[in-house]
Amino acid sequence: MVVNAPASGAAEPSVKAPAEAVAVPAPVSPDVAQVMSTARKARTEAVVAYWTEERMRKAIPVSESPNKNPTQDSPSDVQSAVPRSVQPAAPPSLKGVERGKAGRGTSQNVNVLVNASIAVGKVFYRNAVDGLDYVCSAGAVNSPSRRIVSTAGHCVHGSSGGNWHQNWVFVPYYNYGNRPYGTFAANWLISFNGWINNSNFDYDVGFVKTFNNEWGQLLVDTVGGHGFQTGQPKSRFMTMLGYPSESPYPGDWQYFCQGTTSASGSNQITMGCPLTRGQSGGPWLWSYDDSTGLGYVNGTSSTLDRIVNPTQWWSPYFDNPDWDLFNYADQIS
Repeated sequence: MVVNAPASGAAEPSVKAPAEAVAVPAPVSPDVAQVMSTARKARTEAVVAYWTEERMRKAIPVSESPNKNPTQDSPSDVQSAVPRSVQPAAPPSLKGVERGKAGRGTSQNVNVLVNASIAVGKVFYRNAVDGLDYVCSAGAVNSPSRRIVSTAGHCVHGSSGGNWHQNWVFVPYYNYGNRPYGTFAANWLISFNGWINNSNFDYDVGFVKTFNNEWGQLLVDTVGGHGFQTGQPKSRFMTMLGYPSESPYPGDWQYFCQGTTSASGSNQITMGCPLTRGQSGGPWLWSYDDSTGLGYVNGTSSTLDRIVNPTQWWSPYFDNPDWDLFNYADQIS
């Protein structure tokens, strides 16, 4: 296992990684490092303080490289994938929680509206290479640690030639600039070597293990957590949620698409959806329950071809390595 540790020289993970995986203690930018101490609370406070309202408003969607060969076969043997599942976890109480309707993708021919999920949120991070602030989307996932966020690999690492992102935070139910459930700074960033070293979109998967928010609250205990599944059928009716941040979408509220996925090569799935960049990392949810705002994460918004096919999104197909990655993320400390 090769772990690309940040400059701080922080310790390696406390558990052994799967052969395909890499995890690092979440890096911070030099200006944040100057004002924080080693105490977890002080570290979280320094990272959260970095994200002023102005910085959040000016952060831009990542411009990832196009997935040039989304139908090319992958060497991984997904035929042997074993169906596995983790149940969703509701927050302690939904009483009194008024969830707004998510915006609908502009070309979605559906006669329904979907309630936004308080377990879906907006991601903010600083790119260590160009020094700019960016946005993605993500979802809280149920696990024994109750600290896990599911997103895309490119939302935690810049892939070949890039580095681990800095000052990473997850803001569940980001709501027109408001943070009603607080801000959860990253403790660990986790992804596949296939993404980090080779920019392979089959492995564009990321997990983040979070600290408590600035009020001392645990993520899943605060907003609930989606379930998680691997090895499932490639053709399923899914609900895609996230924060698209390019025209005609404002980036400050959740939008959704619904549709049936299909196989794309041996290790990806695809679904039609007009949501724009900023949607990256948003969960693809099977069996989305509109009353609870929870479903089962079966994919993540990875890539779209903005020139040739800007209304089609791809996700890695979640199979055995993704199950291992999820459990590894949950166990490290």
